[in-house]
Amino acid sequence: MELLNYELFIILSIDLILGDNMIKRGIYKVLITIILVIFGTLLINKSNNIKNIIYENIYDNYLNLAYIKKLYNNTIGDIIPFQNIIIEDIVFNEKSSYKEINKYNNGVSLKLNNNIVNSLDSGIVIFIGNKDNFNKTVIIETNNGVEEWYGNLDNINVNLYDYVNKNTILGNTKNNNLYLEFKKGDKYLDYKEFL
Repeated sequence: MELLNYELFIILSIDLILGDNMIKRGIYKVLITIILVIFGTLLINKSNNIKNIIYENIYDNYLNLAYIKKLYNNTIGDIIPFQNIIIEDIVFNEKSSYKEINKYNNGVSLKLNNNIVNSLDSGIVIFIGNKDNFNKTVIIETNNGVEEWYGNLDNINVNLYDYVNKNTILGNTKNNNLYLEFKKGDKYLDYKEFL
């Protein structure tokens, strides 16, 4: 009888400590992630074939971080259980409208009606800085592996490795000119697919 009371006490204590379902789900997600990392590490150390596959796909080839985040969120869920409550992005409801379009480098130059630049698709910010002929540039890697280059920016509202949703305000342009390029791997894509 005492053993039963002791077990009941432990179960109730654990339930009180874990409390809310949101906390339980967060702990489960962390534990699942730890188990996956340990299992992956053991596989890599045990098999040279798996180690070679990892080296080829991560170190030698292109790694799509946006796709990995999407896959993680679809299978396990957000890392932060209350992330949907937090408002992170400034979203612009209108598409960027432009007066004229001209060929520029491997992409286009748009003369915008206003100087606000919003993202054309969801993805992860993989670069912020200066690029040749592009000035201040933001590069977003979308879920399908396309790099969207936004050049000639002035005030940038996003940070490196931020996940941005479609129509998130990235910043402003200088002189209402926006330079855009679309790239997948080493291949430049036609802008008409995206505008």
